[in-house]
Amino acid sequence: ATSAFHGVASPLPPPPGPKPPTFARYPYRSLAKPAPGNRALAVQSFAEGVKAQKDQKVRQAITAYKKATEADPAFFEAHYNLGVAAYENADWPQALSAYEHALAIAPNDANARFNFALTLQRANYPLDAARELETLAVAHPDDVNTHFTLANLYAQPLAQPQQARAHYLKVLQLDPRHPQAATIRFWLAAHPN
Repeated sequence: ATSAFHGVASPLPPPPGPKPPTFARYPYRSLAKPAPGNRALAVQSFAEGVKAQKDQKVRQAITAYKKATEADPAFFEAHYNLGVAAYENADWPQALSAYEHALAIAPNDANARFNFALTLQRANYPLDAARELETLAVAHPDDVNTHFTLANLYAQPLAQPQQARAHYLKVLQLDPRHPQAATIRFWLAAHPN
């Protein structure tokens, strides 16, 4: 009897490499700069918010800042402080919305953009956090905190060691005595080019 099998054995395909992590993307709203409202009324609510926040009454502060933003939608400081208070309260959607509104009013405000990026990171939008920090790094290339935060994002959740390396090197260039300098140098040694 003859064999009916006519074929060449092929080796098994190699196992797939690790897949890059995937993350949800933040649904940016592209807000227009709002028209001013009743600033006098907004300032009263804003002052109540500042007092409540100083007294560590975060929910009261959030309520007061919301009133201030409703009275005057163009009141940057009210949106910004609402973002800070909402972040303290771990209310990521409220904080993200507040920082987006603040950036619609003052798109070049470095603190608002940095805080927006931190909130994006905490809300599990690391790609968008990196995008915001990259924008900030271009506008403020000597800001150590921006480079450090960006390097940590690239090193950890985004798993992009080359990008992390570039920003860690920039941190050490700008601040050789950075509080995390030893840890950064250890990471760099473990992740050579």
